[in-house]
Amino acid sequence: MKTLLCLLIATAVGTGFQYAGVPHGLLLGSILATALIVSNRQFSPRMPLGLGYVQIVLGIATGLMFEAWDSQTVAALLPSLGLLLLCLTAQIVAAGLWLRKVSGWNLKDSLLAVYPGALAAVFDLLESERASSKVIIVHLVRLLSITVLVSFCIPGPVDAVLVESSPLGINTVLTLLSLLALCLVLGRLLLRIGVPAPFMLTAIVATGVYVKLGYLHDFHMPAWSVDAAAVILGVLIGSKFKDITPAELVRHGRAGLMSVALMLLVAAAFAGVAGRLLGSDPLASWLAYMPGAIETIAIVAFSGGLNVVFILSHHLVRMVVLHFAPALIVQARRRRENA
Repeated sequence: MKTLLCLLIATAVGTGFQYAGVPHGLLLGSILATALIVSNRQFSPRMPLGLGYVQIVLGIATGLMFEAWDSQTVAALLPSLGLLLLCLTAQIVAAGLWLRKVSGWNLKDSLLAVYPGALAAVFDLLESERASSKVIIVHLVRLLSITVLVSFCIPGPVDAVLVESSPLGINTVLTLLSLLALCLVLGRLLLRIGVPAPFMLTAIVATGVYVKLGYLHDFHMPAWSVDAAAVILGVLIGSKFKDITPAELVRHGRAGLMSVALMLLVAAAFAGVAGRLLGSDPLASWLAYMPGAIETIAIVAFSGGLNVVFILSHHLVRMVVLHFAPALIVQARRRRENA
């Protein structure tokens, strides 16, 4: 009941922000409302299926855009993906050195804090049961900073991005049900080996395959489904403030802001290089080279009318590089220990 009330309040505040003209107000308003609720009431909303819903909705919406893709489009992405890998290395080095040399953190905390992805895989890899509060604060600052920054830098919702579908026929409904089942099964398998955002990954790939096979013709994700994903994502982000005290946030937040700023500046520099060398849109490249927050960036890119497939393709490669490899290493280590 409390979770439902929190969702309703977050939706109301987010809707108010949106009508007031705040860029991506639905997302930002939901974050603010939830953060205030959990901080004052010491209550954390429980939505075990919330993140899965966000990932599947955004993944299907992205996969539907693969209809126009061909081998030439994929080949054109390769140079930018190469720059992405260099960018990730530069981000880790720059932000890690700042925390290590200037803020005086130890090497382990510095590397964990600047790891440009979800914490789950790297914690498992390093056999760490829990991260220190300052590491969690840096990742929270990074998530919140990226969310606010891209929300205000990208234009508001574009009506043409999401259109209402025509009434669904029985064949389309059955196709969607089979797609959802496939996404859930494959996503669970990826989740078991520690891959983050597994349902988004499987939804993008599976939907792309369905589209290329001629299914889901003229189907579009309804606007309400993406709006619901924005509210749920905002509630999930805002709920992270429950276990962070204001004193801890102030004490470690400054180091977190500086490290995040360095990572974003590195991403901006590489986006500029991509614009000059490859002719890419610098703004889309900057979002593509962001150090994390794939769900947030997907929400903003959709409503801002940007090249979502280009942007999320880079984030999927980032996730594969940074999480598949550690997850496989962990599994191999466990097999040796159990042998």
